[in-house]
Amino acid sequence: MSPGDTPAQFCADFLAAMQRRGVSFRRAEGLSGWGKSTIAAATRGPGLPNVDLVTDVLAAIGVEAADVEGWRVRHEALRDTAPAAPPEPGHAPGPPTAPRTTRRRVEIAVFAALVVLVVGLATALVVVLASPPTVETRTVVVQNKVAIGEGQLVEDRTPSYLGERPVARCANVPGCKIPGTDVGTGATVVAVCQLTGESITNADLTSTSIGQNPNAAVSELWLGARAPDGRVGYISEVYLAPAYRGGLGLPPC
Repeated sequence: MSPGDTPAQFCADFLAAMQRRGVSFRRAEGLSGWGKSTIAAATRGPGLPNVDLVTDVLAAIGVEAADVEGWRVRHEALRDTAPAAPPEPGHAPGPPTAPRTTRRRVEIAVFAALVVLVVGLATALVVVLASPPTVETRTVVVQNKVAIGEGQLVEDRTPSYLGERPVARCANVPGCKIPGTDVGTGATVVAVCQLTGESITNADLTSTSIGQNPNAAVSELWLGARAPDGRVGYISEVYLAPAYRGGLGLPPC
């Protein structure tokens, strides 16, 4: 990371790398599998974008592997660097006013308190390690339906599934769809976490009067669920029954 580097400069350089290669957001979407709106947001800042998004896009548009790794190192440096707190204003020390024996008693008392603290922490650690971890989960119901026209809600011709990434049309990206996770309306999955991903809708936006359809939903919230092989895959909340949308209090993925 060069001196003076900032998250905003990182985002600007990411955009410049795409522009030098003449790659549009739409083209980057097709190459990397990340949505064009998500990629565009990553170039605007002011915060650091998702490092996997940046490195995936750069690799997909032809940036050399060593350079892509340099972007990852730069991202980590920016993420881990925090501005140092200013020093407290000091005063010149004056001559000691307490007798040496008093200071010794204070040192002994502090040492004894530290011993008690260490013993207490060690005991607590043993209890924690001996107790099985509690994982917050929620069983959610799938609603694999498409909103059409002014009020229709019909079963989608293709099943819902868990994907490696929280992106639309994941099945069209090689290696993104997790095999053996197809589900239809009424099926249940056990959600273990939630995160913000690409915005997605269950509505057929080409149908007439879709704006009046009360069943149409759009959201950036995705839930992570355990696939049969143990991996955590992602499903958009728009393909869940309405009662399971809006955030379930799950930990972040």
